Amino acid sequence: MRAMRTIGKALLTWGIVASLSLDGGGALARSSRKPKASAADVQQASKLLTDGKAALIAKTIEPAKTLFEDAYRKNPSAEVLFQLGKLAEAEGRMVAAQDVMRRYLHETAGDEEGPDQKEAQRIAQLVSAPAGEVHVLGARGAWVVVDDHLVGALPLPLPLLLESGNHRIIVELGDQRIEEQVKALPGQTVEMRFNQKTGTVVVSVPPALVLFLDGDFTAENQKSLTQAVGKVLAKDRQGVVPGEKALKLKPQLTDCLQTASCLAELANANEALYVLRVRAKRVPPAPVPASATPAGQPPTVDKASWQFDLEVFDPSVGDIAGKTSVRCDDCAVEQAFQSASATLGTVVQQSASRARGSVEISSKPSGADVFLGGEKVGVTPYKASRFVGSVPLELRLLGQPPFSSTLTIEAGQVAQVEAVLSKPGDDAPEPDPKLPPPVVKAPVYRTEVMPRPKWRLALGGSLIGLGVLSLGFGISALQANGKSVLNPICPDGKTVCQQIYDTGKVGGGLTVFGLAAMAGGMVTVVLPGSKQQVQVSTALSPSMMGLAAFGTY
Repeated sequence: MRAMRTIGKALLTWGIVASLSLDGGGALARSSRKPKASAADVQQASKLLTDGKAALIAKTIEPAKTLFEDAYRKNPSAEVLFQLGKLAEAEGRMVAAQDVMRRYLHETAGDEEGPDQKEAQRIAQLVSAPAGEVHVLGARGAWVVVDDHLVGALPLPLPLLLESGNHRIIVELGDQRIEEQVKALPGQTVEMRFNQKTGTVVVSVPPALVLFLDGDFTAENQKSLTQAVGKVLAKDRQGVVPGEKALKLKPQLTDCLQTASCLAELANANEALYVLRVRAKRVPPAPVPASATPAGQPPTVDKASWQFDLEVFDPSVGDIAGKTSVRCDDCAVEQAFQSASATLGTVVQQSASRARGSVEISSKPSGADVFLGGEKVGVTPYKASRFVGSVPLELRLLGQPPFSSTLTIEAGQVAQVEAVLSKPGDDAPEPDPKLPPPVVKAPVYRTEVMPRPKWRLALGGSLIGLGVLSLGFGISALQANGKSVLNPICPDGKTVCQQIYDTGKVGGGLTVFGLAAMAGGMVTVVLPGSKQQVQVSTALSPSMMGLAAFGTY
């Protein structure tokens, strides 16, 4: 019920603000009059303004800042305000420059357009970072300082335009100084009320809704429908953030807005209660009943017909809270938009009051992906708020069979699921929770000689065989060395020749190689296998029969 609590808190805050606005002391007066400047102050301000312009041209930012702010405090004129805007532009504070320039244009709205007005319009129309508005209210004549920069005197004609994020706002009146932190929200208006009597600050942040428009809209159509929706929601103190502005904080979500997780992340980034989607399309006009057609004439059709599909997404639940379709026949565009926006307000109210329950999903082992209604919503252990009803549940964990079930959620109740994910045959008994865990002693190691590998036996046998063969040939060659034989055929062809064998070197080499090969083979075969440490762990655990000993050997 976070959404309901948020709305209630916002309405309470607005009620407090309303009571403060009725303060009869005049501390929060909204008079449009500026602090009056004496003739001497006007003259001094003119001198400071001239010096500030020279410092700005010389790009000495800090001196220019001091001179302009001193000039504005003496005479808060539109001319000095323009220079404060130029100073902000020179510093690269573009949102601040646009804020000052739009107030300058407001103050000079009735004047003849000159170069300063054109320059202010140029700066005000530049593309800048996401920004929100802060409406500062307080005692008339109090100075407003934002992040150590003087921005104006109360009452401000327009809300401050501040870059999205945290800012420090100071309101000064005489010797009194009140400081407060505020967070500017993109596309939203935050109200700050400074009470000089009590030194208190009330900050009001209306709940926001992100609005997406789909369909064949022109830019003018989009603007008209957004305004129509905004007027309806403003009755419930709710603001509208256009979808394109909301995406500036999370541009990476542009391509995944069809998923619940992306919509929830976008809403949370913009501190929005809901995401509203309006799909509009022109449809064939509905035929007018024959009974309404004069006799003798063909049936007529309506001039224009629109169909609006409205959908409200609740990020706190991660699901669609409400949806409906609206048809408007024979409607002008404005009428169709008003009809759709009025229905949207009803759908939002119904969504806020929709019954909710909670789910708590766990698994063994944990870390399983949780799918509700076919969409991934998280991992186990998973806790979340969900709408009342039945929804398909599936748990998926790599290497384990999926778990499927139907989850029934009741209002105000917690639906719990404890799933056991295991492979078929993995039915090891769970340890008895009544028994203390096993007591494991320090591990004990012993060294064992491993069997000789087969490759060593094969290699050693081969070397021995080769060595015996070489040794045999070598000894034979040594024995034949120096012996002679008679060759009956001599070169002259007439006598019998005697030939002497010279095999000593070959025989010696073969003998040495044979002995070495035999020795290597024997060593390869005879040497024992490698040594390896084997851990022996023991444990003692109480059991039903006494003490049981466990170990791995």
